Amino acid sequence: MISARHRERTPRAGLAIGLLAAVLGSAGCVPPWQERPLAFLVGEVAPGSTLAGCDLAAQTLVATSSLHLDPACLYGGGVEIRASDVVLDCRGARIEDVSGTRSRGILVASPSDVPLSNVTIRNCVVAGFLNNVRVTRDGFKTLPAGGEYDAAFSDVVVENSHLYRSRGSGVFVDGYVTDVTLRGLEIAGSGSVGVYLEAGSRDGRVEASWIHHNGYGDVVPEGIPFSFGGGELRYESTGREGIAIDGSRGNRISGNRIHDNSAGGIFLYKNCGEYATERPSQWWVRRYGADDNVISGNRIEREKTGVWIGSRMAENQYFMDCSDPTYLSGAFRRIHRDYAARNAVEENVFLAVHFGVRIEDDSSRVSDNWFLADEPGAQAVILGTKHRSEVLSEPVRDTVISRNHALVVGNDGPYRWIHGHVATTFDDNRSHLADVEQGLAVDLAPGDPPPINPFLFVIRFWAP
Repeated sequence: MISARHRERTPRAGLAIGLLAAVLGSAGCVPPWQERPLAFLVGEVAPGSTLAGCDLAAQTLVATSSLHLDPACLYGGGVEIRASDVVLDCRGARIEDVSGTRSRGILVASPSDVPLSNVTIRNCVVAGFLNNVRVTRDGFKTLPAGGEYDAAFSDVVVENSHLYRSRGSGVFVDGYVTDVTLRGLEIAGSGSVGVYLEAGSRDGRVEASWIHHNGYGDVVPEGIPFSFGGGELRYESTGREGIAIDGSRGNRISGNRIHDNSAGGIFLYKNCGEYATERPSQWWVRRYGADDNVISGNRIEREKTGVWIGSRMAENQYFMDCSDPTYLSGAFRRIHRDYAARNAVEENVFLAVHFGVRIEDDSSRVSDNWFLADEPGAQAVILGTKHRSEVLSEPVRDTVISRNHALVVGNDGPYRWIHGHVATTFDDNRSHLADVEQGLAVDLAPGDPPPINPFLFVIRFWAP
């Protein structure tokens, strides 16, 4: 029996089937994404705001008080915000790196010992930078354990803006940055991740945004060249996901539409301390896992994996040169612990997603979601992780999977466990294959493990 509360917060079966038909009707013929003008502006020009006219459009503008732009101008130098109580209102103006050489379109920054608050960025179209928007604390990599948040950021808002064709991430929220809200954004065409929440950042929000067609920068038919053992090889890349929660905590991802990203929708993991010896000047210690995040009320479509909790738990990070200890190593293999605990995935709709939610760390809560797909191989939920279970005898534990609904054509058992699990609560999960209106209560059944790529980000490699 489905409770009244559950009926209110999930689509009726008829609506779910209609959504599935609409999405699958476009699958395989998804048109290329296109840039769009802003449909409307939010807010008024802030009192005392200064106009940066076309005569300044080629410069890097440094805002220490409120600034607005002229929509008739193309701003090529980007904008830096380095003070509290600043509103940057683009009023629909475009900020674009036409040369393809600049690192940041809009930068919000402060020294790591200086707090920053009450910054709003709105009504902007930004394109072509390495990061179209970056929020950072200068010198954050040297902050001591326990003192990372002594001069915290608060109330940083990016809203009603379009961020297109970044060469790297569309938005990058850096280490130990707090309280950033991304709201009402369209983020598309990023070469890497659409939204990157870096290690140690926390208490952010990504809401009411449209995140699509990101992560294809390295996805090319001829493969990516790399040198190994004195020879040249090439590899086929997985590309990247729509949102990366990399050792970032306490975030809320809600009310977004996420679709057609290269690797998947939302991945939660901990950076293993990459390139510790190869790039020592860039290395820094990552202290926290991707813990205590809430992913709620999103519509996730046409992704290989919708939400992946502990997405690097079973991945071979041999080429990542990690500083974290390995627990399984050998010829061309290094397996590190991943950390993504106590995350919640609630009241989302997954449409034409091959693997809806993959769970590879502990104390996850997956509840009140709808999963709809038309391929028998699709799964709503997959619970379990390979190497940690087999080598350390630590299978995934304390998972709650409850009140989910799945309509997967040709698959009446879309909730699966692999490699064992401990202390799992599995309650009132239903399959709608046989009974469209109410669905049949089904069990958590053993399943076939998804394939693991030979290396992280590498589908296959070859000698040219």
